[in-house]
Amino acid sequence: MNTIQSNVSAEAYHGDPCEEPSLSSSIAKILLTQSPLHAWLAHPRLNPKYRAREDSRFDLGSAAHALLLEGEDRMTVLDFDDYRKKDAQQQRDDARAAGRFPILRHQFYDVTAMVAEARKFIESTELAGIFQRGKPELTATWTDGEIHCRARFDWLTDDRKIILDLKTTDDARPEVFIRQIARMGYDLQAEFYVKAVEECAQVSPAFVFLAQEIEPPYSCSLVGLSNAYREIGKAKCGGAMDRWARCLSTGKWPSYNPAIHWAEPAAWQVAAMESGEFL
Repeated sequence: MNTIQSNVSAEAYHGDPCEEPSLSSSIAKILLTQSPLHAWLAHPRLNPKYRAREDSRFDLGSAAHALLLEGEDRMTVLDFDDYRKKDAQQQRDDARAAGRFPILRHQFYDVTAMVAEARKFIESTELAGIFQRGKPELTATWTDGEIHCRARFDWLTDDRKIILDLKTTDDARPEVFIRQIARMGYDLQAEFYVKAVEECAQVSPAFVFLAQEIEPPYSCSLVGLSNAYREIGKAKCGGAMDRWARCLSTGKWPSYNPAIHWAEPAAWQVAAMESGEFL
């Protein structure tokens, strides 16, 4: 059944809550940019030796994401300077086991300032009030033909008309962030999430990125995709779904093309050679 639910934990979502191994936007990106074999390896339900990667480094973006979208109740603030003491390590691990986000006190000050700037920015835009009319971390599950799919929204409005996705970055200038869209697969993600809402709620939502810098003054921008860019995202989304269905039905997850690939020089290299630059 195609549904949008609020009671699916992050751990359950990333472990794949569907009846059959499902396609997510992150797996779809791996399918298109690497290979089916890489996607199989990264999937918790296909790879019997799958282990979720644990990164003990502090991630300011993840902390800001948790505080902005889910509030302080999601955080556990620890009164330590670092995690060198066993007591600090234990409290950190206990918080994670309880589904909370552990953060050191001095880090919490930085994240609080970052979130305050994001909220202030949003209230100055046409999306003012969005955090009063929606919910964070909703999970969509649906079927497309024979395949199962899943998506987890950063923020989805109650009327299902706007999906807001938070991205932290070194440079949130719109023209700079836009250049990252193709490289990071954000166009594929956007259309995958739009499709999720269309399938589950029969609504065609707008998808908007909230880009925020990770250094003071934590400046923000809002970026959406034009109709032309959306068509590219749709093509990628359809291609990933077709490839996923084919691999599942055949049980074959190929890696790279085994043929010899002949390298051609770039135009500037040819020009440099012809000008005698290497002599």
